[in-house]
Amino acid sequence: MNKLPLNIVQFASGNTDVLAKYEGMKDYYFHYMSEVAGKKLGAYDSSVSLAEKEAKMHKALLSEITRVSGQAKPETMEYSVWASSPMVKWATFAVVGMMIDAIIPDTIVKNIGIYADIKSIPFGQTLEIDIAPNSLFTVSEGANSQRHAFVQKQFKTTKTIVPVNHVVTVEVALYKVLCGEESLAEFVRKAVIAMETQMTGDAYDALNTLIDGGSFPEELKKTGYSVEDLIDLCQITEAYNQGNKPTIIGTTKALYHVLPDSAKGYRVVTNSEAAGIQLIRNFFDYDIMVLPQVATGRNFGLKMKDDRIYVMSTGVDKIIKGAVEGQTLTNTDDTYANANLVQKATMNKRWAFEAVTNATMGCMIFE
Repeated sequence: MNKLPLNIVQFASGNTDVLAKYEGMKDYYFHYMSEVAGKKLGAYDSSVSLAEKEAKMHKALLSEITRVSGQAKPETMEYSVWASSPMVKWATFAVVGMMIDAIIPDTIVKNIGIYADIKSIPFGQTLEIDIAPNSLFTVSEGANSQRHAFVQKQFKTTKTIVPVNHVVTVEVALYKVLCGEESLAEFVRKAVIAMETQMTGDAYDALNTLIDGGSFPEELKKTGYSVEDLIDLCQITEAYNQGNKPTIIGTTKALYHVLPDSAKGYRVVTNSEAAGIQLIRNFFDYDIMVLPQVATGRNFGLKMKDDRIYVMSTGVDKIIKGAVEGQTLTNTDDTYANANLVQKATMNKRWAFEAVTNATMGCMIFE
C-alpha cells in the first residue's frame, strides 16, 4: 500500500474506502507513467491492465465527487447538467487537487531527494530550520593541576523559509471528464509534471545559486577536470562530514568526464552488455549517481548543467531544504463564463527551496 500524505488522510476523515481511492490513483498514475511515458516512479499492480484501471478510477472519481459535494447524480440526468452544479464543480477540482497532492511527494522526491529535504507545513506557517554547527571542539594540552581548559560552547542558528505561491491554469470541459470522454490521467499527469518540473528546477537553482555565490569556499570548487582534483574534493567532503562517504553526482554528459582516459593507459575489462555510463559504478570506492535531465520546454533546452559534477555526502544533512505549504488549491470559471463553454481551472501550490545546511559539499566545473 502506498503511503499517503497526512492532508489526504484528513480529507478522507480516516475512511478506508476513500483512502483506497487515492491509493488507487497513485497506483494508476505510476502504471500510466511507466507504460505510456516510460518513466518508473514507483511500484504498481501490473496484474490489472491500464484500461481496466482507467475505468475503475473514473468510477472512483465520480464516487468521491458525490461524497464531497453531497450531490448524487440522478440516473435520468445528463452529466452536462449535473456538472453545472456549483457544488459538483467545486468538488471535482477539490478531488483533483487531492489526487495531485497524493502523487507529487513521490515524484518530486524521485527527482531531487538525493540533495534536497522537503517538508510539508500547514497553511499560514513558515519552515523554521535549526542549523547546528558542523565544527568540532578544540582539544588542547593541559596541566595535571589544571581544572579547565579554554571553555567552548556552540550555538545553533535558525533559518526561515517562506513558501511562495505558484500557479498553473488549464482549460477543461468538465462534463467530458465526468462522462469519461477526456482522460483523467492525462489531465492529472500534465498538472503533476508541470508542478514537479518547476519544483525540481527551483531546488536545482537553489543548489547552483549556493555554488556560484561569492560565499562558497574556493577550496570546495575546482575548475576543469582532473582525477586528482576530484579525489581531493571527495576526501575533503568526507573528512568534514565526519567520515560520511560522498557520492559523485552529475548528468550523464557530465559524468562522461569520469570515464577512464585511454591516453593515460587505463584499461577496463567488461562484458558488452555493460558498455554504458553504468560501466563505472564507483570512482576510487566513491559511488557515482546520474542526475536525470529535465526539459525546460523551450527550444529543446535542458535544465541540469552538463558542465559540473557535485560531490555530496548523501547520508548527512541535505544541502537544499524545501517547504511545501498546505494543499493544492483550485478555482474555476463559472460554467457558462466562456463562449466555448470550457472552464479554466487554476491550481495553486505554495513552495520554496533554499540552501540551508551544516554539511560540506564540493563542485567541479569544467572549462
